[in-house]
Amino acid sequence: MMQTLTIELIGKDSLKALQNLEQQDLIRIVNEADLNSYSLCGEPISDEDFRNWAEYAGDSPTISLTEAKQRWSNQKRKLQKVIR
Repeated sequence: MMQTLTIELIGKDSLKALQNLEQQDLIRIVNEADLNSYSLCGEPISDEDFRNWAEYAGDSPTISLTEAKQRWSNQKRKLQKVIR
C-alpha cells in the first residue's frame, strides 16, 4: 500500500538520511508532487484523459471474480516460467 507523506527537513543531514532510504528502495522522493494527481507512478494524465479512461473502462465487458482469479492464476504460472 502506497502512502504519501509531506515532511519538512530540519537538520542539514535530513535529506541524506532520506536519500539513503531511497537507495534501499524503501521510499521514493518526489520533488514536486501534484497532490491533485490520480497517481504518483508514471506520467500524470489530464482530467479529461482520466474521464475518458473511466468511461472506456465502464463500457468494457466484465468477468466474474472466479474467472478473473483463474485468468490471473494462469498468467502467474506463465510469468513464473519466464522468470525461472
